[in-house]
Amino acid sequence: MSIPPVANPVPCQRNQRLFPLIRLMLVCFVISIVNTDERLHAETNSAAVYKAAANSITVDELKSHIEFLASDSLEGREAGSQGGQAAGTYIRTFLQKHGIQPGMAEEGYFQEFDGGFRNIIGLIPGNDPELKKEYVVIGAHYDHVGYGKPSNSRGGVGQIHNGADDNASGTAALLEVIEAISLHKELPRRSILFVFWDAEEMGLLGSRHWMNHPTVPLDKVAIYLNLDMVGRLKEKPLTLFGSRSAYGLRSSTVRSNERETDLKIDFDSAIRPDSDHWPFYQKGIPFLMFHTGKHEDYHRPEDDSHKIDYRGARKSAQLLTQLTLDFALQSEKPQFRNANQDILSGIDQQARIDTSDPPRLGVAWNADIYSQGKLVLTQVMANTPAKKAGLKVGDEIVEIDGKSPIAEQGFGALIQNSDNQIVLQVRRKEQDELLELPVTLSGKPVKLGIQWQTDEADPSVIVVSDIIESSPAALAKLKINDRIYEIAGKQVRNSDEFRKLASTQKLPFSLLVEREGRLQKIEVQSIR
Repeated sequence: MSIPPVANPVPCQRNQRLFPLIRLMLVCFVISIVNTDERLHAETNSAAVYKAAANSITVDELKSHIEFLASDSLEGREAGSQGGQAAGTYIRTFLQKHGIQPGMAEEGYFQEFDGGFRNIIGLIPGNDPELKKEYVVIGAHYDHVGYGKPSNSRGGVGQIHNGADDNASGTAALLEVIEAISLHKELPRRSILFVFWDAEEMGLLGSRHWMNHPTVPLDKVAIYLNLDMVGRLKEKPLTLFGSRSAYGLRSSTVRSNERETDLKIDFDSAIRPDSDHWPFYQKGIPFLMFHTGKHEDYHRPEDDSHKIDYRGARKSAQLLTQLTLDFALQSEKPQFRNANQDILSGIDQQARIDTSDPPRLGVAWNADIYSQGKLVLTQVMANTPAKKAGLKVGDEIVEIDGKSPIAEQGFGALIQNSDNQIVLQVRRKEQDELLELPVTLSGKPVKLGIQWQTDEADPSVIVVSDIIESSPAALAKLKINDRIYEIAGKQVRNSDEFRKLASTQKLPFSLLVEREGRLQKIEVQSIR
């Protein structure tokens, strides 16, 4: 990272005259299956392929790559240096060994520029007649800062900066991804372009050069996936930048993560010009950047191979493999969105709270007194059911439909879950007898007990923004910022659909929820 300025059918032998007809029927049947739904194609092949691909990535191979690339003999892999050239030759030899086509056609693997710098490009062509014209591009810079200079070293100028994490780790992970996918070259529908950038540490020179002299049409790049510093994961979540640069990119990533890796993920909304994703984003190309965080050894001689978390790097490479295959298989490419607007507007998550429903009752109460066993109103909102029913500030609600409002689940949960017609028993100052007030609550009963947001970047996901105390959602241990994908096995498509499902679905039911990049099922039980 730079410092920014299947079996064959057996024919029937009983009637030879029927054989051509049977064969024709079989062929038509197979064709209809293949053309029915692209997901069938993916599901038929993907589960076993993904598992095999993920398992082919090993700690030992990652360690071997990183120990070579970050060895003193390469003298810090400065772009254009002998060590940098040796690293490039190592990468080219690896691509050749695994049958990866040169990305420069007749010119081979090297895209030379600026008198001595070299991007290294490999290609796996897609198998779909149309989609093979589009590309999933995956990259990692393989250079580092050599012996260090005052402009790029954070200490130890003149000593070898081996750059084990920055970015031998990303380079090694990409090599392992290439090997994993090379075992299944027949599967991708889109073409996959692998690029090892040179001179990233000098100001993203390699990726900028490629953007100015692309080896494939830029408008055919579906997405760019970047690896920069993935060697210090340890117990932290993996950081992913760029999930807001295309619609639905976060949920796609979560689904991929569910298969083999199950990593905790921090989806960072920042878009910074500090790695090779930046030139792609400037050209309107969606991206994801894998990163495990900066540390005290960043751009120092101490960034050595023995400090790498190889198991964490393996997990990152496995997730990238899953994502690459997903993007290479799906029919529609990700739709770019300008995620920088999220930052400029000051809205970190660009999430809009769902406020279309008015309060069901429209009151507030004294929390201190409530905890002592009394519900005394401190506010009655205008134009609400409470106001229309004649409730007043200072009223004490004694019962709601014959039940104490000081229930275990809480008064708010009772109101949220009640039918529209309720009767309140109210004690009013200076009146001896209890008042009985019928109330018609607004809206429909909400059995879940949450407020939620919709996310412009991931519109088919519901984001929990608030949870009513002691509600079914609270008792199920839902958390604020949980993202709901399904309710009772039904996929959520928008806020209106979720509202309908949440208010009509009988409890108990399950929610499919994403928390920190991981999907989990949460069972919601009735409180009535």
